[in-house]
Amino acid sequence: MTQDLPDITTIAKALTVPAKVQLLDQLMDHRGHTLLELAHAANIEPQTASYHLHEFLTAGWVRREQQGRFHYFFLVNADVAHLLEQFSPSAPQPQVKKLSQACGTEQMRIFRSCYDHMAGHVGVALTDALVTAKYLQPDTQKAYMVTPTGHHFFQDALAIDSTAVAKKKRQFAVQCLDWSERRHHLGGALGSALLQTFETRNYVERDPQRKRVLLLTDDGRTFLHQQLDMDFTS
Repeated sequence: MTQDLPDITTIAKALTVPAKVQLLDQLMDHRGHTLLELAHAANIEPQTASYHLHEFLTAGWVRREQQGRFHYFFLVNADVAHLLEQFSPSAPQPQVKKLSQACGTEQMRIFRSCYDHMAGHVGVALTDALVTAKYLQPDTQKAYMVTPTGHHFFQDALAIDSTAVAKKKRQFAVQCLDWSERRHHLGGALGSALLQTFETRNYVERDPQRKRVLLLTDDGRTFLHQQLDMDFTS
């Protein structure tokens, strides 16, 4: 007797091909990238990158958008980003051979985007501060609940209507396991809204060279200190 089970071979194939993982990692900054940009980042030929991206398009992981004569690729399946972040703590860490590589790795560990929310040391610390302030409360379903005071905080301090965010067609406030900190940071729709607001208010900036690396601005440090009693050195 056969059973209709999910076909996980596509996922397995993607995770066993380093170039595919590199492409997905580049797309985890939640921004559009051209074929040539992705091929260069993954250190593969454009034809190879095109082949892999076609697989991702077919699987529904990636979408393509045309702007003029350029085609931009976006990661559209948050579950894929979550899967990569979940597997990363168990993966062997690559050997660092260059100083620039070491610096880049350290920056990723300190503060980065995990698809469309904040991760790394700063992301985890921010989540901890929200829990300590009793704005978020962990539950037993690998998620967070927003407390009544939390609803007021998000609305008053950040102009985020958490009740409206909760109605979006995705998980609301996820406990996402951070691959570098080995602890949870805030993901889901609320984590996405938080990062969007931080970027809009210039509390964080993207590193020009490594788009997934986030940089805390002076305005961001001031906000975190005043609202959550958090201190980060420059």
